[in-house]
Amino acid sequence: MNADFAHLDLSQAAQYAVDAALLPGLMETFAGSLAKERLAIDALLSGDDGAAVRMSLHSLKGFVPIFCEPVLAQEVIQLEALGRKESLDSLRPRLQRLVSQLLALENDVKTWQARYQRDPHDPGLFPSV
Repeated sequence: MNADFAHLDLSQAAQYAVDAALLPGLMETFAGSLAKERLAIDALLSGDDGAAVRMSLHSLKGFVPIFCEPVLAQEVIQLEALGRKESLDSLRPRLQRLVSQLLALENDVKTWQARYQRDPHDPGLFPSV
């Protein structure tokens, strides 16, 4: 993981991108999906639609492990699994913390993108694989 980013870890993404030139496009796709699902979970927490929250968690589960540090990725995976067995009310505190962590991840992604725009050759943006 890069010390410049609290939650962003691109070591897995670099394996998918194969070429560093593909990473910015992957980051763009990830940024949009992350924001969409974070906003959905945040909005759904004020209601009682556990199935919709699980759907967003399931979507996150598919790509968060590729772009973030393992502890956050594991939390997404655990919450998605628990959502099948437990009530939304029982998971609400953890989901609220998750939303905050996802926002921090989103901020890391925006920082990465801004740094890339300033200097596409910044060695701190690309993990060595």
